[in-house]
Amino acid sequence: MKVVIIDDEKAMHLIMRRMLAKLDQIEIVGSFFETTSAFSYLTNHNVDLVFLDIKLPGENGLTFAHRIRERDGQMKLVFVTSYKEYAPAAFDVQAYDYIVKPLRQDRLHKTVQRVISEGH
Repeated sequence: MKVVIIDDEKAMHLIMRRMLAKLDQIEIVGSFFETTSAFSYLTNHNVDLVFLDIKLPGENGLTFAHRIRERDGQMKLVFVTSYKEYAPAAFDVQAYDYIVKPLRQDRLHKTVQRVISEGH
């Protein structure tokens, strides 16, 4: 399964990479700190699952998710954020899941396993 991480914190990229490396069938194909380059990548490559923060420089994750949904209704979007209050809005853009930081291995594992079991 091809995965992209979009978060403005370098530490979060390291944490996500370490946690995802423990799971089979995961290939991290992109890692972005803002949405402009992420959008360009996602429109030109097949990606199964995107881990996305809410607060990003320039464009927030929800606005970005709306843009992605206009182009691809099948890509799985999982928000990983410190902000609980955006969960209802995230599901308005068909978020697959909404994980509140700090990220835990077991929680991430359950989400990824669910995606895999559904045939991504």
